[in-house]
Amino acid sequence: MSELIRSVPSYFSSLTARRQIADLGQQVGRASQEISTGLKTDIYQALGRRSAEAIELHGRADRNDGFLSSNSMLRGRLETAASGLAGIRDAAQEFLDLAVGNRGDKGPSVRELQTAARAALDRILPQANLAYNGKSVFAGVDSGTIPLVGWTEVNAQTGMSPQQVVTNVIGGGVTDAADAQAKVDQLTDIFASSAAAAPGTAFEETFYRGTPLLDGAGNPSPRLTARVDERTVLEHGIQVNDPAFTDLFRGLAMVAATDVSAIDDTGAYQVWMNQAVDSVSSGIDGILRSETMLGSQQQILERTVEQQETRADLYKSRLVALEAVDPYEAATRLSLLQSQLEATYAVTARISRMTFLNYM
Repeated sequence: MSELIRSVPSYFSSLTARRQIADLGQQVGRASQEISTGLKTDIYQALGRRSAEAIELHGRADRNDGFLSSNSMLRGRLETAASGLAGIRDAAQEFLDLAVGNRGDKGPSVRELQTAARAALDRILPQANLAYNGKSVFAGVDSGTIPLVGWTEVNAQTGMSPQQVVTNVIGGGVTDAADAQAKVDQLTDIFASSAAAAPGTAFEETFYRGTPLLDGAGNPSPRLTARVDERTVLEHGIQVNDPAFTDLFRGLAMVAATDVSAIDDTGAYQVWMNQAVDSVSSGIDGILRSETMLGSQQQILERTVEQQETRADLYKSRLVALEAVDPYEAATRLSLLQSQLEATYAVTARISRMTFLNYM
């Protein structure tokens, strides 16, 4: 009986040692993790009252990182838009350089104008329909649509192509100055999507599929915006139904839809070409203003991103100061824990080998 009683302390000693081994094993694991990550395993326990500071810093850092991520996407979109505007303007300028020499009178290159206008439209179309990250750049808030219909493409909504709309206005040709002016006025209504345009012929019906300039109540449609930081919102919604673009398209369409070299009446030719050249020139000026505005927005965005990147570094530095471990201290603690664990293993092994005979 006395031997049995003596064995009870040995059992409890063994059980206590096993618990110590489990606890030391967890401490060794945490110390190893701290050495490998450089961070405290239980940050909030280690920081105590300063945990609130760490939580707040994490929140600020997360919000800052969110802005950096969205601003990176916006930067790419604005760069795509800038590239598209430059491509549109370059194509229009090449046509204008050729057309100016034929403005008042027919010059040597007059027979090339119709082909040049059509070529300019073909170059402009893919630039106007550019997309970034699967979203159209110049379609407005309806960015899931391709904004411009091709020159000869039939719009399923109206059953007509842009070319057909303009050709129907021109009819058999331009006969005199009064006829030319009347047809110019009709095209002006069409490209301005005026109520005076015949149903189905307006720019925003046959030529364009994006967000209209005005909503159903006649108010300006909302533009694309982006919040780049806590206090700054950029409106970056350039649309290819803006007046600058419709002026440009009207001037090009007037020449692309008819051979101006075949206009025999001098007055008719001058009215038609003066209006076409002025319209293209106005469009180029407007697009240049859009590029300038976009450039200013890009500068605001770049400055904002630079500030956010600096802020991210500061947050990271402050969090490291709060949550990082001293590698020397962690290594020393790990070595001590390993020694304690090895000693406990040895004691436990000795206890486990003890039998009734050890007490005889």
